[in-house]
Amino acid sequence: AGGVALYATNEFLTISLLPSAVTDIGGGRLYAWVTTVYLVASVMAATTVSGMVARVGPRRSYLLGFSVFALGSVMCALAPTMEVMLAGRVVQGAAGGTLAGLGYAVINTALPQSLWPKASALVSAMWGVGTVVGPGAGGLFAQFGSWRWAFGALVILTVAIAALVPIALPARSGGTQRDGTWNIPI
Repeated sequence: AGGVALYATNEFLTISLLPSAVTDIGGGRLYAWVTTVYLVASVMAATTVSGMVARVGPRRSYLLGFSVFALGSVMCALAPTMEVMLAGRVVQGAAGGTLAGLGYAVINTALPQSLWPKASALVSAMWGVGTVVGPGAGGLFAQFGSWRWAFGALVILTVAIAALVPIALPARSGGTQRDGTWNIPI
């Protein structure tokens, strides 16, 4: 659920603070691409989740997703130009799509079947959390002229959520087949 919350919050946070970023680093002609490249990269990455989980398992998939998301957030925070911001948004989008896909794909491997509906509801509710928290947080960072710190806060949040992964997800155990791949019906 944390990956989906991060993905959704980032999407709406960036939309709110983008005018401040454009004022600071320029690139108004590329304004619409900031969201577009994020969403395109996320959709493309989400299609790879099943294969990723089958190859490396849910724990490593999440840790990789969070690591790449943090890297993209650092790129955005330090962006001297809109072109660099766009590159950071592609990286964030790819990782965000992975994290969002994992949020749903891993439910049936990490939890007993009796909890699947509640877990699915929790993961889905994170879209609402992002819709409420993202614009407000982005607006506050923009209001105080700290749009770069919004991305820095995402890095901190990403590291905090990633620290929970080893606690919440098993290493390659119970859900594997003889060949070492994960048996995940998606």
